[in-house]
Amino acid sequence: MTQRRWWGMGLAMLLVMLLSGRNAMAEPWQLRSGPQRALMIELFTSEGCNSCPPAEALLNRFTDNPRLWESFIPLAFHVDYWDYLGWRDRYALPANAVRQRRYAGLGHVRGVYTPGFMVNGRGWRPGWTGRLPAGDESAPGVLTVSVDAGQLVADYQAADGNTEGLQLELALLGVGLTTDIEAGENRGRHSRHDFVVLAHHQLPGSGPQWRGELPANTYPAAQRLALAVWVSRAGDPTPLQAVGGWLPTER
Repeated sequence: MTQRRWWGMGLAMLLVMLLSGRNAMAEPWQLRSGPQRALMIELFTSEGCNSCPPAEALLNRFTDNPRLWESFIPLAFHVDYWDYLGWRDRYALPANAVRQRRYAGLGHVRGVYTPGFMVNGRGWRPGWTGRLPAGDESAPGVLTVSVDAGQLVADYQAADGNTEGLQLELALLGVGLTTDIEAGENRGRHSRHDFVVLAHHQLPGSGPQWRGELPANTYPAAQRLALAVWVSRAGDPTPLQAVGGWLPTER
């Protein structure tokens, strides 16, 4: 066999391997909840809040929790109402504060503050020990989400058959984001942020099926990306059922 022929065969085999790998990655990716309600843990936080770092450290612990995505769906909603203290939080979205105020307006939490934890739409305090929230034994239904080439399809089978006023929300989460804070209450602090809501939107329609596009990632510095998807009812941000998972690198 000539050297040229050997190289030609080698390149052909390499091309086949690369194409096979790309096709494998391009296959639809699916998330599916069990019938039991997952715990969606929301942290309302800010880089300008000096009491927020310990709460974020607690949320960051979920990256190594074996029950991540199966039992716990963590999200960090950065708010902008502390920006006036001297440091503008680059991850803060105005809609995040609106979401928190909506919870307070419905009486699900006593006020709007940071750090503020919500677990399945109710205020929660971890205490000094940093305990994890108790499980939820309810079984509201099964949420299935499929992603293919940036397109998302979701289906929710409610246990009670009530699909009136359902809405689907999805959030792109960034993990491994860091900031050297140069002003404000946390001046001089090097902060690590996990499960940061980088983008959050609602798909059109009233369920129980939805179709739409994945949120775009505008923060390439994230070490890893994840997706959280949940069902709620119009006018109430409380998640009825949620799923989440790491996004494959080519999504």
